[in-house]
Order: sequence, then structure tokens, then C-alpha cells
Amino acid sequence: AHCALGCARLRALARAMASASSATGAVQGASALKPDQSDAAAASPSMTAAQTNLEEMQERVAELDKKYQMLSMENDMLADYLQREAEKGSGFDDTEESAADLPTQAEKGRKGQPQRGGRAGQQQRAQARLRTSLTLEEKLRIANQELEALMKGIENTKLTSDQNLEILRALMEETDIRTREVKRDAYEFRRDIVVGAENPRTGSTMAEKVLKYMEDKLTQKDMLINKLFMKNQAFKIAIKKAENQLKSKSETGDDLQYIDFHQLQIENQELLQRIEDATQELLDLKRKSGRTQKQLAVMKKNLASLTAEAKTWEDEIRERRALLDKTEKDIVKVVEEKETARKEHKKLRAQRTSSQIPQVVDYVTQKAEEYQLEAQKRDWERKVELAENAAKRVRMARRASGTMAVTAAA
Repeated sequence: AHCALGCARLRALARAMASASSATGAVQGASALKPDQSDAAAASPSMTAAQTNLEEMQERVAELDKKYQMLSMENDMLADYLQREAEKGSGFDDTEESAADLPTQAEKGRKGQPQRGGRAGQQQRAQARLRTSLTLEEKLRIANQELEALMKGIENTKLTSDQNLEILRALMEETDIRTREVKRDAYEFRRDIVVGAENPRTGSTMAEKVLKYMEDKLTQKDMLINKLFMKNQAFKIAIKKAENQLKSKSETGDDLQYIDFHQLQIENQELLQRIEDATQELLDLKRKSGRTQKQLAVMKKNLASLTAEAKTWEDEIRERRALLDKTEKDIVKVVEEKETARKEHKKLRAQRTSSQIPQVVDYVTQKAEEYQLEAQKRDWERKVELAENAAKRVRMARRASGTMAVTAAA
């Protein structure tokens, strides 16, 4: 009824606004057709009044729009309440009748007046009993019931969401287990068949190992089936035993009392808390295991890189040792040649200082040989010096590489 009244008022206001805008347009047209100053002065009060009326109508329209929105929300809430009551099987008629029995403001105003008889009095009483709105107490009661229903719906949705979440977690754990099993089977197949069953001579896969692998897998599957079958049989026997115990208790009258049931509920809550704690601990252990696996993979990678680096250093040390041995041999050879040259030089000096005076040609020849030997001596001394420097660098590099190898091993 309020919605219909509001709509009717809105339509009436819209028509009034249209008429006011048409009147304003007519006034503006008249002022445009008659540009006389006296006529414009006469038309200006009417234009101001029309604009004032238009603003008042717009304010009333905005106010009615707010009231209409409020009534729409109340009507929607009342419709939900009536639908819920109808679904429950108890209609809203009794409530309406009880609410209609309450005295209205008109009845309170006419309470002190004498009742009129006849048909007119009955029509007035019937009109007085018709109601177009609810009281604040009824609105509060309906709103509280709607709030309770909404909270129950939220709780039910939360419970359903928790159950679905648990189911999804169980499915994820099962999927992870199946994924690990598939990866393990693929690794074993690659290890035993793709790599292990390959014939080194022909390069083909040996059929005997493939058949043996498949037979072993089928045997494992059969053993797992038998194990699960026995477990299922044990569960069936336990369920049947529990049913028989429950049946015997019901026959002997040893039913669970409220206290026993309450105690079982408490024990169930304690066990659920323990299960939850154990599950949380298992998740923590899984996380720790995952982190440990990652650290282990990183350490293995570092170990492989260090092993490769150590092998490279060992090869380089081997090469340096070979170069050092060769250099030492060259040094020994150069020292021997130096000693021989020194003896020859000494011998020549002895011959030159002897009493026998050589000829000039012999002197010149020997002097040339001396210069040549001196040049060879300087060359060999330079070579010896270079060889000693190279040997010293090799020793230092060998000592540094040994220190690095000990540090890497540590």
C-alpha cells in the first residue's frame, strides 16, 4: 500500500513538474515575443514563483524517493519473512490477525466516542481494522528473525566451506602421494629398463628383464590388493562387532545416558584436538623435510662444483709437477754443462799461463774461442737464472694450490 501510494505521488509530482516546466517555457516564450520592459517586469515575478515551485517539487520528489527506497527494503524483508514462514508450514496470518487486533491511532482517538450502529459503523470498524504498515515492535521482531536466519545461513555456509576445504586438502594430499608414486615408478622404470635392461653389444632392450620387471610390479600390486582386502575384512568385522554390541546394549537396556553421551563428546573433542595437533606437527615436519631436501640439493650441487674444481686443480698440479720435473732436469743438465765449461775454461787459462808462449795466430784463435766461450757462459748463466726463477714460481704455485686443496677439503 505504501509502495502504491509512493508511486502515485511520484507520478503526480512528475505531472506537476511537467506542467511547471511547460508554464516556465510559456513564460520564457512570452518574454521572448514581447521584449518590452514593462511586460518583462510583469513576467519576472511569475517566473520566480514557477522556479520556486519547481525547486520545492524537486525536494519533495527526492524525499519521496528516499521514503520509497526505505519502504522497498522493508517490503523485501517482509516478503522473505513470509516466504520462510510459509516454508516452515506456519503462515503469517495469525501474526497479522494478532497485530490487526491491536488498537490503531484512529481507534484510540475514537475510543471515548459512542459507537455508531448499523452498516456505517461496521464499515468504519472494518476500515479501522485494515492496516497499511507494521508497528515498530513487529518490525524489530521481523528484523531480528531475519538477522538470526542470516547468521544461521552464514554459519551453515562456513561449515560447508570447512568441509569442502578438508575434502580438498585430503584430495591434494592423495594427489601428492600418487604423484610421488608415479615419479618413483618412472625412476625405477628408467633405472631398471631404459638404462639397466639395455644390451651393451646391440643397444636394444632385453625382453627378459622387461618381463621380470612387469611380473615384479604385478606381484607387488597383488600383495597390495590382498593387504587392502584383509584390512577391509578387519574393518567389516569390527563394524559388525560394534553393531552387535550396540544391539545387545539396546536389548538389555544399557543405553547411553545423557551423562555418558556428554562424556563421550568431551573425549571426542579431546581426541579431535590431539588429531589436529598431530596433523599440525606432521605439516611442520613436512615443511622441515622440504626445507632439508632443498638444502641437501643445494649442498649436493655445491659439492659437485667443488669436486669438479678440485679435479681441475689436480690436473693443473699434475701439469705443474711435470713442468717442474722437466725444469729440474734442465737445471741439472745446465749445471753439468756449466761445470764442464768451467773446467775447460780453467784448462785453457792454465795453458795460457804456461811457460810455452804460443804464436800470435794461436793467441788470436784462442782469444776468439775465449770470447765465444764467455758468451756461451753468459747464455748458460742466464738460462740457469731463468730456470731457477721458473722453478721458484712453480714451487710457490704448488704450495698455494696445496693450501687451497686443503681448504676446500676442510
